[in-house]
Amino acid sequence: MTEIGLQKLWNKDQLRSLQGLVSEIFEMAAGRRDLPRGFLGTMPMTLSRRSIPMIKHSDYVILEKSDGARYLMLVLERGVLLIDRRMNFYPVEPDPNILLPTTEPTRQDRTLLDGELTLNLITQQWEYLVYDTISINGDTSVAQLDYRQRLINAENFITFPRCFSSNASGSLRIRVKDFYEKNQIKDLFKKITKDDSGEYVYANGDRKDGPICNHNDGCIFAPVQMEYQIKTCHALLKWKPPHLNSVDFQLLLDQTGNGTIKTTIAYQGDHGPVKLREVMFPRAQKAEWAKNFQRVNGSIVECTYDRRAGEWRYIREREDKDRPNYSSTVIDTLESTAEEVVREELIAVLMSSQVNPELSKQKRLIYSEDRPDDLFSNLHEDYLRTLPISTVPVPVPMNPHHRGRSR
Repeated sequence: MTEIGLQKLWNKDQLRSLQGLVSEIFEMAAGRRDLPRGFLGTMPMTLSRRSIPMIKHSDYVILEKSDGARYLMLVLERGVLLIDRRMNFYPVEPDPNILLPTTEPTRQDRTLLDGELTLNLITQQWEYLVYDTISINGDTSVAQLDYRQRLINAENFITFPRCFSSNASGSLRIRVKDFYEKNQIKDLFKKITKDDSGEYVYANGDRKDGPICNHNDGCIFAPVQMEYQIKTCHALLKWKPPHLNSVDFQLLLDQTGNGTIKTTIAYQGDHGPVKLREVMFPRAQKAEWAKNFQRVNGSIVECTYDRRAGEWRYIREREDKDRPNYSSTVIDTLESTAEEVVREELIAVLMSSQVNPELSKQKRLIYSEDRPDDLFSNLHEDYLRTLPISTVPVPVPMNPHHRGRSR
């Protein structure tokens, strides 16, 4: 694990045993045994405008979306391990020493948490931020509680006891993510600003356990009255600024001679990767990939769609993933990019006010251009690249009843 220097567990017998244990915990939490293989953590869908009424009229809380790395955390009597999307296990050293809140110090066992590893930009220390609870000391009934209760349990049984443990000092810090009620959405967005390099940062200095400060790329809308979901959850929604919407593709390289390569992106189909199209990535990027052909070919890359250029743009390699997004995710992301659900609209709807229908598309995109700390700045280079080319509506056919010649 490159983030904090942890070493992957390689022993096949130990891996098989641990993977079986995690699957067993998930089966008990879900109350069924027919679960798919692989990483079983819940996955959000991309927010679209049709989802907004569901959020408005249902019980939801909002979390900032940290730009970190997703890991499950497995707590055993003999130690703590982080689990990535590929089901690799990383023993955490030094041992975080997670205890039960009892009079006698008792180590927890068979506790499973969901969260992400983020870098605190103030302390420059890595932290594990818990955003869901699947099992606590072998009790998987916690996964059936509502979302607020699951976070409260994580606070009471995981982070709070560590505040009084001298053995927790010097080990990986474990904290529960901030969450906001819908009518606090303004408070959430006020805590998201831009740093000197133009990166979005979430900072909350009001916590009693010290400030949280990490890179941010949007927010998560979590349904409260729903138990922990396995794999994709259509009610769990992620929102990003329009220019940050992205898809994880498989990158396929073909050598064409003279040291050049052809680059194709593929999404996940029912029977494996499906080629989408050739993409004209920058020459310098392709030259770099050509030098590392064997390693890069077949890797997973995150891309965003540049509407002005009509082309996909490379963001980064996703070393934490071993397969691309499904076609449904590609469609949802393109839909979200086209709809441009912006911050003001979310605030207006969730604060029970109405979006002004006369507000033009251009004005919505740069509605607070005079605020230098705004999440959407029309001065940001990436933002300008994704402005729409035209706002002219699609022309209406002269004779809408004419169906044309049959083929």
